[in-house]
Amino acid sequence: MPEPATTVLELEEIIQRYTTYFIFFDIVFFVLLLAGVILLIHFAKSKKKLKESNEYLIFTIQGQEEERGRIARELHDTVAQNLRYCKSLCEKPEAAENLPQIAGHISKSLAEVRSISYNLAPPDITKNDFLLCIKNLCEEYTENYNTTLRLSILENTDTSFLSKNEILNLYRIVQEALTNIAKHAEADEIVILIRNANGNEEKGLYIFISDDGKGFDTEKIDQEKHFGLRGMKKRADLIRAELFVTSEKDYGTQIKIFKGIII
Repeated sequence: MPEPATTVLELEEIIQRYTTYFIFFDIVFFVLLLAGVILLIHFAKSKKKLKESNEYLIFTIQGQEEERGRIARELHDTVAQNLRYCKSLCEKPEAAENLPQIAGHISKSLAEVRSISYNLAPPDITKNDFLLCIKNLCEEYTENYNTTLRLSILENTDTSFLSKNEILNLYRIVQEALTNIAKHAEADEIVILIRNANGNEEKGLYIFISDDGKGFDTEKIDQEKHFGLRGMKKRADLIRAELFVTSEKDYGTQIKIFKGIII
């Protein structure tokens, strides 16, 4: 009679071994599955980062080419023409009598060169003075365009937490916003407000830009072709700032830029 008991014990041992095997297999399978999911997520993130990096590289190259083209046009249409005219005046027999005209055109050329140089790298950025950069940018805009621009900077607005790179990119975002308004908005009035946080708002710098131009449909706009908005978004992402654009046809455009204080 002991044989059935032995058989039962053997069966229990076999069942226990198989149970242990299946538990071990399940654990290994779960670990491999988890590792696979983690690798897949990591691969997807890496691919996304690579895509974003490539997009930013393309954006940078396009921006450089567009800037070079703009500078070439400005030099050709202003400085080069003024200097050619000065050359023609100098070659005339009565060149001495033309000295006042020559001096005037040379002064214009110098002013144009200064303006182009300022657009390339505003000198106030080297002083880490963001607010002065924006004031000068707005003054230059009102001189060049027949548009009312009202700049309001609340008292004691603090920008000391901004790095030089953040100042440059915020400046370029505002500059691009004004360029877009000049090119597309047909606005009569622009309002810019710069301040720090109010009440329970997140600490940082807030910039609001609004115009009364013709606006556009934000849902239909092609971001790939609208280089200005795309460039502004890329710059905001680069310095971990937030950019919001709202617009409606015939009711102008509103832009909000927020750069938080990173602790």
